[in-house]
Amino acid sequence: MKNSFKDFLFDYRSFLLVLLLACTEEIKKFQLDVSINPTNSGEVSPMSGVYDQGSSINLSATPNDGYEFSSWSGGISSNDNPLSFQLNSDIKVVANFSEVDLNSDIDNDGVKNEDDKCPDTPLGLLVDENGCQIKNEFDNSFSLVWTDEFSYEGKLDSTKWHHQIIPPNNGSWHNGEEQHYTDRIENSSVSDGNLKIIAKKESYEVNGSIKNYTSARLNSKFAFKYGRVDIRAKLPSAAGTWPAFWTLGTNINEVGNYFGDSEGNVGWPMCGEIDIMEQSTNKSETLGHFHWGDVNNGNYGNYGDKTSIENASTTYHIYSLIWNNSSMQILLDNKVFLTMTNTQSVPFDNRHYLLLNIAMGGNLGGTIDPNFTEDEMIVDYVRVFQKN
Repeated sequence: MKNSFKDFLFDYRSFLLVLLLACTEEIKKFQLDVSINPTNSGEVSPMSGVYDQGSSINLSATPNDGYEFSSWSGGISSNDNPLSFQLNSDIKVVANFSEVDLNSDIDNDGVKNEDDKCPDTPLGLLVDENGCQIKNEFDNSFSLVWTDEFSYEGKLDSTKWHHQIIPPNNGSWHNGEEQHYTDRIENSSVSDGNLKIIAKKESYEVNGSIKNYTSARLNSKFAFKYGRVDIRAKLPSAAGTWPAFWTLGTNINEVGNYFGDSEGNVGWPMCGEIDIMEQSTNKSETLGHFHWGDVNNGNYGNYGDKTSIENASTTYHIYSLIWNNSSMQILLDNKVFLTMTNTQSVPFDNRHYLLLNIAMGGNLGGTIDPNFTEDEMIVDYVRVFQKN
């Protein structure tokens, strides 16, 4: 019994000794050595130091002005920032930074990287001075893809507009119109932030054809399929003027139009026509209309409506089109007054271009005031948007 107790005492003392040795054994430590390449290109937190084995390290690299973080190298290769790892050995880590070209434009939106607050703008969208998408004022699901704000003076921007001046109907224009269109600054110009299309009473000859009025008919050099168009404008008021904002399919190949036969040659009405705004003899209303040739049988089809408008010549109004693969809507001041279903039998699934013009007389212009001398259409902006 006594021997058993002595044995127990011996074992217990041995246990305490082992426990004491285990508790007093020094915990392993390792060196973290952090450097920056090139020198003074940035900062890293935390920097070099000694840490207990198994410590969780979280390195964060911050570039100085004119640099950007590129990678970690040395004992660890990674592009992650911050960089997290567990320290179980001595290790050297290098934070690599690269010099930024302050004049570069990574997303090709015309805004330098140093000024670009939205550096990943999708290609093709127009941006503001901060490099961010310009959204439609009525529906921010649409982004701006083409515009003329007319913030210049003199002749129209020839990179955006084409003057259509060749009469396609044996020396005349269609629909009994009584004008010739010109590319003269007297009939179309930009001033005070506006486009002015001016219809004048004057004798004018084109290829032996003499008319008593002149005006301008503009084709956009930009074409689009689906989206939203907004045009803010004041209309002419004189009797006999026939102003219009409209579109034609680029495959029309009408004489003298900008696109020619580059995208087809189906003619009218198979190309499709969208009248965003027309104004006839009644200056207190505006018209929206669709014209087409049935894809199945070629038969002519049309559908339209009108809405009342106040002070069309003295107050700016916004004339709009919303067009997608299922419907087309015409709006006045963002209020829909005409909707048409877009089906497979109508040719509104091809690219269209914009036309702006004032015709004189004809089917919708009616009788011209005998005292007419000139009148104008003032356009504040033309904007084309597409879904984000």
